[in-house]
Amino acid sequence: MSELKRQDIQCVNIKAEQLVGLSQTLFEYHDKLDWFQLKTICALVYDLASDIHNWTEKEEEIVMSLEEEDRRNG
Repeated sequence: MSELKRQDIQCVNIKAEQLVGLSQTLFEYHDKLDWFQLKTICALVYDLASDIHNWTEKEEEIVMSLEEEDRRNG
């Protein structure tokens, strides 16, 4: 069986910080941005949220596999 290791959380923390920054920008400047700027920021928000979701899904699979391995090895 391949060795499973927990993921580094630093990458997801950076993405979360970027997501917060973009969200703050949308909140503060939504009335001053044109359609293209709004669409671009929303696309970036979507991409970052998707990356974070994918990271958590993968981490959950790793943790569940490690727990299952621990149960089998007693």
